[in-house]
Amino acid sequence: MLLLYVVLICCGVCNSEEGDVGYDLNIGNTIDVFANYGDLSQVTQVVSADYEDDGQEPIVPFSEKNLRVFANASSRSVVGGSMSNMEIQMCDTFEDLLNTYFSNFKIEGTDRPWKAFMGDWVVDEILRTMGIMYDGKLENCCYVLVKWKKPHTSAQLDELTDVAVKDHVSRAVNALNASDASEVRRFMKSYGTHYIDSYVTGNFIYQVFKYKRSGYNLLRAYIKVRNAQTNNSDNLRFYFASYFLKQVGDIRVASGNKTVEAWARKHLRESQYLYSRPSLLKLHYSPILAYKLNELLDNGALLGLDLKTLRPLFKDRNKAEKFAEIVENDLKLWEVNA
Repeated sequence: MLLLYVVLICCGVCNSEEGDVGYDLNIGNTIDVFANYGDLSQVTQVVSADYEDDGQEPIVPFSEKNLRVFANASSRSVVGGSMSNMEIQMCDTFEDLLNTYFSNFKIEGTDRPWKAFMGDWVVDEILRTMGIMYDGKLENCCYVLVKWKKPHTSAQLDELTDVAVKDHVSRAVNALNASDASEVRRFMKSYGTHYIDSYVTGNFIYQVFKYKRSGYNLLRAYIKVRNAQTNNSDNLRFYFASYFLKQVGDIRVASGNKTVEAWARKHLRESQYLYSRPSLLKLHYSPILAYKLNELLDNGALLGLDLKTLRPLFKDRNKAEKFAEIVENDLKLWEVNA
């Protein structure tokens, strides 16, 4: 009888812990960044992909394994929003392009979060997701990222100062020797390295233009003047002329929605001399098309994510800092080797 009681208690603990495991986007939950480091885009919908969508599986922004460790954490969220105005982002180098694309993604302990998402990808694969064909040359090339985004849900975790930690997690924290790197790494695999502090879901449409250096400098100077002006003069089309460009990228949708991408390629075309090409600039000059696109964009992409190290799990500040130091040192090593 006693043995049966012990078994039932153990099963109850196991079920409780299993119930804390999720694969959706759960604010406050923890993930192990190293589990999919270099290819986090496999479990987060952040870039388009070169596959045919059969429409059978719904597109979800986030599917990484995560664990609930805080017993009573609270958060606030805002749902809804219309498509923002066009963003023109200047990127001096290929790495600038990646840093800019992932500028709304933060992983505490690294200054280059794009490495966690695409660090294991070869250059050719990365450029294809950006709609650009790799020509073997990255030096002396500049890029301009044009995008329109439509946020859907924004969530922010509240302060964790007085938040309780789940009992089984608290026991593991108390038993952890934070001075032993190997023990800390085993803890990471069980309970994670970072928690989800905030996120934004929605979708955005983007296009990359590969520029000659001279044309890029002219566009940058024009945008600086344009932003300072109060009149409505707009000569953007001139600075996106083929004369200044090395390559015009394909239009992509962050969620990978092939139906929306096909619509964009058909309707967002601009004439250039004897031929036409896809261009997001057409949205800037056509409110009707912008309105239609706003209706088409789904909520299938992750627009922003802020991950913070698990310091709040530890009541002992020194233990927290030792844990964070090992996590962040490992991140730097993985970043260099990715």
